[in-house]
Amino acid sequence: MFSIHVAGNSVLDLLLRDVPFGMGRAEDAWGSGNVHFLSGPPEAVLGGNGGATAYLLGRLGERVSLNSRVGTDAFGKVLRGWLEGDAGVTFAAPPAKTTAVNVIPISPGGERRSIYYTGEKVDWRQSLEDKASGWFFASGYGQVTAEDLVALTAVFGAFQSRGVRVAFDPGPWFFLNANRKQMLAAWACVDCLIGTEDELSTWHVSDRVEGLIEKLLECGPGQVAVKRGGDGAAFGSREGGIEQLATERVKGVNTVGAGDTFNAGLLHGLAQGETLEEAVRIGMRLATQAVRNGRGVLGALEL
Repeated sequence: MFSIHVAGNSVLDLLLRDVPFGMGRAEDAWGSGNVHFLSGPPEAVLGGNGGATAYLLGRLGERVSLNSRVGTDAFGKVLRGWLEGDAGVTFAAPPAKTTAVNVIPISPGGERRSIYYTGEKVDWRQSLEDKASGWFFASGYGQVTAEDLVALTAVFGAFQSRGVRVAFDPGPWFFLNANRKQMLAAWACVDCLIGTEDELSTWHVSDRVEGLIEKLLECGPGQVAVKRGGDGAAFGSREGGIEQLATERVKGVNTVGAGDTFNAGLLHGLAQGETLEEAVRIGMRLATQAVRNGRGVLGALEL
């Protein structure tokens, strides 16, 4: 039996390091003004809040099924090698024709930009065919609309009616298209709400993270975990109090994949019966390791 079912996108992230953002004028020719030679090779990394989270859960020993659109193209073969071959993830959706690809130039100072082909849309209702999981996790991505949130809310409710626990990371994307009423309806069907402080604050404004968590818990979730980057994380539940945990600051590296790594560690802890505090600690520890190694979820378990 699968213990965790994940729904979301899967992306091949292509990292280009030490790229100056002021490269000169673009022109339809080859010349010294529009060509930059990289100091190191491009790096392929597994991204996407569905694929990346599912991969690390599989590497942590969870049995995982994934509803995500991964193509039959060359990029998709790379992703399937990581997900199926290395992590034992089972795909719950039919193959797509194309795969999402995100080219990420990273400046010498660590700032990043993104050139993103989002691939084909996830069919959230496909997840309802999963009958064996104890947890369902979903996350927003670049193509979601208000209709996606409505569909997800129905899926959340259906899973909860089966006794499946639901975890949700809205990300920044739903804020562009969905309204607050629709988001609150979704949260009412969620057991564990996860997000960054900035992202969750777009729906509820508070001058303190403790106040933010209090408001979020009033919306329905039994547990809330707030990612705060280098400041660690905060969390709370209806049964317990609200706490903050500090984390080690890692300088001079990029944070690509840190959020997905945290999500996987948190879900792994909860699926194993750990307290919310210990699950948050696991997520922070793995995210710090991923940032230190600079390879997203692929480096989360490397010392």
